[in-house]
Amino acid sequence: MSLYEQVKRINEAEYTINRLIYKHYKHYLNNGITTQQAVVLDIVYLAKRITVGEIAIEMDISSSAVSQLIAKLEKKKYIKREINLENRREVFITLDENGLKYFSKQDYVEKQIADKIYSNLSSNELDALEHIVEKLKEIAMKEL
Repeated sequence: MSLYEQVKRINEAEYTINRLIYKHYKHYLNNGITTQQAVVLDIVYLAKRITVGEIAIEMDISSSAVSQLIAKLEKKKYIKREINLENRREVFITLDENGLKYFSKQDYVEKQIADKIYSNLSSNELDALEHIVEKLKEIAMKEL
């Protein structure tokens, strides 16, 4: 079997797993937000507090495009704007109540997946999987 065929089989298995997980947990995950809005939420979640400009750099899009995404998320109470008290011209973006709920639901689903799927692997299998995925992440970060 060629490398391409093997990678294709791995990708198909991963896609099937993700599709089954989404189908089973979609009522927790379907929040009526777009993929780009979800990316903004992830960036804000990881940063805790970030500016529009920093989000624009991270997403490689214009600040005005980010501002439009933020306005829609702000209207739905996923994120909020806070004026930097040390520099009143600077505005920080943080999670609002629905943003916090969004990540709480994601955390619940991740725990369910761990209990229902990953718990069926041995400790050695989990260690090997973690090692391989981390190595692939490092390679992707270097190559892409």
